[in-house]
Amino acid sequence: MKKRRGQALVETALVFPFFLLIVIGGIIDFGFAFYNHLTLQQIVNNTAKYAAYNNASTIKTSEYANSLKPKWWEGNFSVYPAEPVEMKTGGKIYKVTLSYDCPAYTPFYKMMYKATNGAEYIKLYTSAAYKAPEHLVAPKSGDTK
Repeated sequence: MKKRRGQALVETALVFPFFLLIVIGGIIDFGFAFYNHLTLQQIVNNTAKYAAYNNASTIKTSEYANSLKPKWWEGNFSVYPAEPVEMKTGGKIYKVTLSYDCPAYTPFYKMMYKATNGAEYIKLYTSAAYKAPEHLVAPKSGDTK
């Protein structure tokens, strides 16, 4: 019995660093994915608003969205601008959808994503829709507001 006294402590000391790497790696990867999703949501909000206020074509909408994309994003970034939809009550709605392939940063999760999805990234999608204003009033030349 005396030989087995510290066995559980030794096993815990051997396994705990790997467990800790998996947990910390998950926090890092999903934290980056969450941050990238928030960034993507802000880009799609701004792009839909731009399209609605400027009656922008799909090409201009795509160019605007690509100009907002962070330079450090290395994954695939796709813009799906929709044509304006006429509402029954009047006016147009512009809906834009964006996607981004958020890469995994830790080797364990890269391997896990590759085994489950066939790719080493998390696919992020988000959409936004804005109604084009029906009456835009330009400020008068003497107006300071």
